[in-house]
Amino acid sequence: MKRQDTLSILITLVMGIIAGFYLYVVGFTPLFYSDGVSEESDLAAFTIVGEAYGGCRSSCPTFRVTNDGTYRYFFTPGVGQAQVLRDGRLPFALQRELRQAVTEERLIAQSSKIQPSTCSSYTDGIDVRYTVTLDGRSYLLDSCGTAVIPDQYPWAALAKIWNYFETTSS
Repeated sequence: MKRQDTLSILITLVMGIIAGFYLYVVGFTPLFYSDGVSEESDLAAFTIVGEAYGGCRSSCPTFRVTNDGTYRYFFTPGVGQAQVLRDGRLPFALQRELRQAVTEERLIAQSSKIQPSTCSSYTDGIDVRYTVTLDGRSYLLDSCGTAVIPDQYPWAALAKIWNYFETTSS
């Protein structure tokens, strides 16, 4: 190998290490490591509060997801048991899907009020409502009272949050 080839390989290696370090520090570290303190403007930029209501046996579960993907999930594991608070950070894939699914146009369309003929909560079932804050504006999506489309975004992505909470234990 010529001296020029060795020098080219070394320069490429050093530049790759520098670029990798930069991407790690700027791109990935803020997603997984934060001091837990959010600015008020960050909280107002994107927040999701979900609550079930209706025929829950004791108290219905609720959650809050903030801009950086951290969550607080409050639920009762069983009848007669004490309520449990679980907190943590949503997986990156779920955070990314939520960001793509929750757009102003979709929120406006699915938060328009309707008069439902029947709701699950009328017959001891469970309905769900979400209060989504996006760029300082709040939108209410309710399975009993707004024009949600269960198999389309953002409702489908929001339902995945419940699924995540119900299938993970920590």
